[in-house]
Amino acid sequence: MNAEVATNFRPFTSLTEQIADHLTRSIVTGALKPCERVQEQQVARALGVSRGSVREALLILERRHLVEIVPRRGAVVSSLGRRQLDDLFDLLEALYTMIGQKMALLWDEDDSTRFETALNDIKLAADARDVDAYAAACERFLAEAMALMRNRYLDGVMDSLLPLARRALHRLVKLDPELLLNGERSWQIWQEAMAAQDPQAVATAVQRCLSRHRATLTRSLQV
Repeated sequence: MNAEVATNFRPFTSLTEQIADHLTRSIVTGALKPCERVQEQQVARALGVSRGSVREALLILERRHLVEIVPRRGAVVSSLGRRQLDDLFDLLEALYTMIGQKMALLWDEDDSTRFETALNDIKLAADARDVDAYAAACERFLAEAMALMRNRYLDGVMDSLLPLARRALHRLVKLDPELLLNGERSWQIWQEAMAAQDPQAVATAVQRCLSRHRATLTRSLQV
């Protein structure tokens, strides 16, 4: 790990959160591999922080489903195999559908402007094949919807799942370089379904987006 990373820490977030975000990026991008042990002492030395702070950060990563705390071994990067991805896609499909259908019921004619920037950023990132920018733009889209819904429990659930969803996206784009372009259109259709106040169209748009993810995963197991 590069000790220079520590100089990028933001003063308005806690040290623990910044360490957790740094480790999250390493896991999401594959720098830390599945089943690899996260060495507390090594991380602490590289970032110039205490082992106690690293240990607290690892508890955040456990809530994000990125590591498992194993007795006598410490933190190990969680697996991301077929079963884990299937479970993730099932849950994301249910949550995204719920969010979209709720927004369809709440939709106001002025709401379209709230999503324009995120949709434009999704398109730009997809065209550039930039996975992190694409994921960040999708997360902003979701944040706009959840801000209107004001469901505090949903916010907590999504905060714990989105890093794992981004990790899955990194893996699948390596298998299917066109995945982002397909997804970009699906997010646009999803927004149009919400604006049309059509709950069934919302469900179809979400299913269409995630079906490409599932198909990519299935093909990867057949080669």
